[in-house]
Amino acid sequence: MQRWLLSATVCCLLAAGPLAAARSQEAQLVALKVEAPELDGIGDWINTKPLRLKDLRGQVVVLHFWTFGCINCIHNYPSYAGWDKDYAKKGLTVIGVHTPETRGEADIARLRRKIKAHRIAYPVAVDTDAKTWEAWGNLYWPSVYLIDKHGSVRYRWYGELNSKRTRGEAVLRKKIEELLAEKE
Repeated sequence: MQRWLLSATVCCLLAAGPLAAARSQEAQLVALKVEAPELDGIGDWINTKPLRLKDLRGQVVVLHFWTFGCINCIHNYPSYAGWDKDYAKKGLTVIGVHTPETRGEADIARLRRKIKAHRIAYPVAVDTDAKTWEAWGNLYWPSVYLIDKHGSVRYRWYGELNSKRTRGEAVLRKKIEELLAEKE
């Protein structure tokens, strides 16, 4: 009877999908091993000259999709800035892909003001036409992807990093350190 109850409980949890899984610390972390799509269709770059992922081979890349009107995205800003500060000299590149949800968020002058106000210093790709969003098959703001030194997407996180009981910042920080430690 206990074995049947345990099996039924596991099946129910699996069937509930992300809602049930979101209760654990690593619930929103998905391990992958796929080639990272290129950053195509970027209309403008802020804080850098245009970047290509193929030119960043040998580095670990944090690529995050965001929009400045998203409160969950705003809550993640300190994590991205912290990773950039702590790991840039160790081979990490943080890239924000700003894909607007509204017409107002597509205003480049307004975007530049928001970036300045929040002291975002890492590169920002302006994906106004959502071409990079679509190439990545992205679904949500915010989304974070970790790309290894060979250009493979190794991990994905959807949502706010430290929402409710999740500890996404710490989980992803550990994964960043693991990827930085891997040999090329």
